[in-house]
Amino acid sequence: MTIFAVLAVLLLIEVALIFCVRLQRSVFPWLITERDEKPLLSPEAVRNFIDKSHDAELGWVRRPGSRGIERGQYGTVEYHIDGYGARVLAGNPPPRVAAFGDSYVFCRQVEDNETWEAQWSNARGIGVLNFGVGNYGADQALIRYERTSLPSTVTHVILGFVPETICRIQSSWKHYLEFGNILAFKPRFRLDEAGRLQRIENVMRTADDFAKLDKYLPELRQTDGFYRRKFRSVQFRLPYTLSFLRHPLRNAMLMSAVAARAFARTIGTAHPWIEGLPFSIVMRQNIRDAHAMYRDADATALLEAILRRFVDEARRRGHRPLVVVMPQLLDLRMGGRKPVYSPVFEEIARTLPLLDLTSELQATNFEACYVNDQYGGHFSARGNQLVAEVLSRRLAADLDTIQD
Repeated sequence: MTIFAVLAVLLLIEVALIFCVRLQRSVFPWLITERDEKPLLSPEAVRNFIDKSHDAELGWVRRPGSRGIERGQYGTVEYHIDGYGARVLAGNPPPRVAAFGDSYVFCRQVEDNETWEAQWSNARGIGVLNFGVGNYGADQALIRYERTSLPSTVTHVILGFVPETICRIQSSWKHYLEFGNILAFKPRFRLDEAGRLQRIENVMRTADDFAKLDKYLPELRQTDGFYRRKFRSVQFRLPYTLSFLRHPLRNAMLMSAVAARAFARTIGTAHPWIEGLPFSIVMRQNIRDAHAMYRDADATALLEAILRRFVDEARRRGHRPLVVVMPQLLDLRMGGRKPVYSPVFEEIARTLPLLDLTSELQATNFEACYVNDQYGGHFSARGNQLVAEVLSRRLAADLDTIQD
């Protein structure tokens, strides 16, 4: 084969890759290209986000008095937010506990009366306020606690999160970590040379800021821990052949899954497993990436500093704190008998009040404790019941002592 023939073959491969990637990118945002360096922020989408969710400090939050419906694995699920900005609690018992964190605190995929906060409240006759917000990092949950005025009856506060939070706390723009999540800008912390937390504010504080994305891109690329670590690493850019070869297994699996889904749709045999296959590949890789971060001393130091600040702030305010680690279904499926994050939390628990629910869940039929959704597996009503029982046992004596 002559040099010209080789070049012709390489050119054909390059053209074919460009065509395939850009075609698949139009239906699956996790195959990112040069165009994703500056995605288009639709004015209509921005206005809707500003009206319903945007928060200048936190990035996003659930509005007091709002409600919503989402499609769960077993049908639609409805949620309601009360005047505090917490998820509605039936019966309105006197609040004794306030919980902050991500969607595992909010309890996605279950009704208001099936959250672990509601089940704990019903069993013990105490109010457990639910300030969880989907996709929060421990950093956002900490900031929300610091700025929230709680009823004087609250004596205990909980900060709950999934192990993947070790990635979320290094992110300023979720698009660099969760490709396509282009409206999710957030604050974050970093450690200075003396090991002290320094806060990096959310850059998108007003509607006008969203219209000036170009202005903030250099800063975001510097402050977000995943721009170079992840986004640039897997981005397709010329030559696409080299981009493909940087992560050949990942790219081959994703492109094959997207193609299989498109073919199934075309012939009318789409199946839930095939529909969810591309995103399930992404989620499993995200869990692997998060677990790997627990071997990074800088990443674990940042997480521990955030948790320590929560504990210190809670004690300063006269609250009794508890940090709760809530594994996703994929954490348990992929982590083995002792996931890599467990020793890290065991070490943190030597000096901070921390409860890792991993062992509690492993000791039962944990598959029944989750809804096997595309987001890594949220707690089912049964799983939330288990969480409520474990937390009730952990804090029962303390709550009874204060109540008496």
